Amino acid sequence: MPITAFSREAAGEVDLFQWLALNGYSLGDDPNLERLPSELRAKAAIDIQCSGCQASGAKLVAMGRVRGKGRNVSQGHFRFVSDDGSNPHDPLCDFYDEKVSRDTEYLVNFASDRSAMTAAVRDLVCRGIRHRIFGQADIRQMRLWFLEEKAAHAVPLDVSAELLTWCIDMDTARWIEALPFRPEHGQLPSFDWARAARSEWHRRNADLFDGQSRWFHFNAHSVKRALRLIELQGEATVLDPTTLRLKYDAVIQLSVFAAASVYRIAGKRPASPHASDMGAAGKSLLALSALLLFKHDWDLGRAGAAYAILAGLPSALDGTEGNVMGLNPFHDFQAWQILHQARHIASQRRDARPLPEQFAEIVAELQASHAGWVVAQGAQLKELK
Repeated sequence: MPITAFSREAAGEVDLFQWLALNGYSLGDDPNLERLPSELRAKAAIDIQCSGCQASGAKLVAMGRVRGKGRNVSQGHFRFVSDDGSNPHDPLCDFYDEKVSRDTEYLVNFASDRSAMTAAVRDLVCRGIRHRIFGQADIRQMRLWFLEEKAAHAVPLDVSAELLTWCIDMDTARWIEALPFRPEHGQLPSFDWARAARSEWHRRNADLFDGQSRWFHFNAHSVKRALRLIELQGEATVLDPTTLRLKYDAVIQLSVFAAASVYRIAGKRPASPHASDMGAAGKSLLALSALLLFKHDWDLGRAGAAYAILAGLPSALDGTEGNVMGLNPFHDFQAWQILHQARHIASQRRDARPLPEQFAEIVAELQASHAGWVVAQGAQLKELK
């Protein structure tokens, strides 16, 4: 469900609002597209192309609304379908399965104030195009570059939900700091056998944590999107995130640098400096940050300077120059990292049994060791007598 797509007539990337405005139709006057002329729908199918693979057959989808309340809850967008109802996308395109690539979580939520943030990013993009800091050709080239990256560095999505659960259990042993177990420890009042077992398991399997950043975690929250990709995509392929790690880090740094001024443009109080915490508006800011870095050969210094110039330009009042809302090449990077690390762990682990079972086995082993020590201590006391 792309929020933006390429208009051949406008020779640029536009969202639904912009495409309709360029064609003399106001989305504000008809948010449900109930009165949209049939000739405009027919024109969209010919004029609009998928940004990722140039598929045609675009359908205009109105913003979602809460039934009975008349409140907007999601951004209008495009959908691509061939005349015969088949999927026109390239299999490697981000939007090949439109339920997968963005899911409904990617659409802008108009029930919150994030719409103002999204409009602020749109304004920045329009400023950049108007003042030639970047152009529609750059936006197009970035999308095609990313499609090539996916083709060159694809890995199978062969991770199961069960493996991710195993990795979550594994992470419960990651931060436990305990002395290596000795039988004498069992004498301590209320000794935590479960904690000691997890600590022992960690020592025996320390290699599984090698190279894992302290900021990287397997938990119910972090694996949520990865589980969704597994559910929706099955045996598809995803990008190997290691190939774009440095570029992703640069995009995050630039988006953090830019966030404060985006809040100011939107007239909002800063809530979070990190684009990943800004919802759909944050994803569009990541897309803008990626574009600036792509335009400047991924040089963070030059891209940051370009953003500072961009933010100081006058507002683009009509806002029809273009957009990058749906062009964030790193939209699922964190999920790809989770899947990549899980694949690595699966290839390295020596025992794939459920971890609660392994932890329980170690508890029994430690308790048996302690029991043996108690017996030995009793024998020594008898000899002394």
